[in-house]
Amino acid sequence: MSRIPELTEREVIHEDQRHHYDSIVASRKRIGAPYANLLHCPDLAARTAHLVGYSLFTSDFPLKEKELVICTVAREMDCVYEWAAHSGDALNAGVSAETVAAIRDRSALDGLSEDEAPFVKYVQELLRPPHRVTEPTFRMLRNRLGDQRLAELTGIVGSYVGLACSLNAFEIKAPEGMPVLPVG
Repeated sequence: MSRIPELTEREVIHEDQRHHYDSIVASRKRIGAPYANLLHCPDLAARTAHLVGYSLFTSDFPLKEKELVICTVAREMDCVYEWAAHSGDALNAGVSAETVAAIRDRSALDGLSEDEAPFVKYVQELLRPPHRVTEPTFRMLRNRLGDQRLAELTGIVGSYVGLACSLNAFEIKAPEGMPVLPVG
């Protein structure tokens, strides 16, 4: 149960705003979290769904790194729903179980592979005070990814931070049977 009513039926949306509802259903096949809450402001719900949809479905950013980044955002934002939805996807995409556990447990990055550590570090530096990526981390990923991919990576981080804010504000819990993120 979330903190505000979930709007899942098309008929409860004002008629001139139903196209926003329809666009979310077209991209996701259903109205789920947090869109059922964000539909109190249909235009915002649709724009959020579009941005997250780009990050998750349209972007051709490598899936392993994308899921690694989303899990790191979920951990840094203590977003239980986002973690539940993506930690298994990260494992399926090839992120090591040790890396998923290190992110979940906020362990040192020393044991992470050279392929995974820079992405986790980038997100952590950006989301932890002072919210700036250090020059060495930035340079490493820029050299590895190039400017376009680095911009895309940063956009994925931002879209999932925004999603986590909505999920956390409305206190949307992880679905039953999904991986639990310890918060606190």
